[in-house]
Amino acid sequence: MVSDAGMPGISDPGFELVEACANEGIPVVAIPGATAAITALCISGLPPQPFVFEGFLPTKGRDRREQIARLAEGPRTLVLYEAPHRLLTTLQDLQGPFEASRRLAVTRELTKQFEEVWRGTLAEAIAHFTTTPPKGEFTLVIAGKPAAEAVPLSVEALQQQLIDLMAAGLSRSQASRQLAQSTTYSKRELYQIAIALPDPPQAEVSPPADATGEA
Repeated sequence: MVSDAGMPGISDPGFELVEACANEGIPVVAIPGATAAITALCISGLPPQPFVFEGFLPTKGRDRREQIARLAEGPRTLVLYEAPHRLLTTLQDLQGPFEASRRLAVTRELTKQFEEVWRGTLAEAIAHFTTTPPKGEFTLVIAGKPAAEAVPLSVEALQQQLIDLMAAGLSRSQASRQLAQSTTYSKRELYQIAIALPDPPQAEVSPPADATGEA
């Protein structure tokens, strides 16, 4: 699997091929190449660890609003991809849940001829790209929410959020990983809480229809 646009498997369907090979016991060998997410993180001037890579945000609707709101509360440095025609809209959408003073680096065309890095605050980025039309493929690196501003959650609140995530179908490990992105707790700490929780109730499954279409 080869690509002329960055490392295969990052924000593209390459994952599906690797997953299929793994399921069939076919060895997969990676030869690392240029990856915009890691390149941008390293030159952003923001703390490189811990960080979370989200790829592209949902383009619109409730899913987009909910994801932005969740990411705004996370203490980790955030890496996003964005297309040029959506960059300004995304910056404007971020400014609501995120503070206008949140630091970020907006990078474009990394490892290519017209590579460029812009650094400043979210409010300054909106002003800049309002007067400077975006060109090229963008990677945004956004500072996490300062720990002093993060609201600590009680154990009971963490348990409830884990229960809700598990009831939605996530495993204990998956729920712990997702909740770690929006709290100051590590995945390991949250997993220790999750394994002490009872199993979520199983959804009722209707019996399959027979050949006549009757249950």
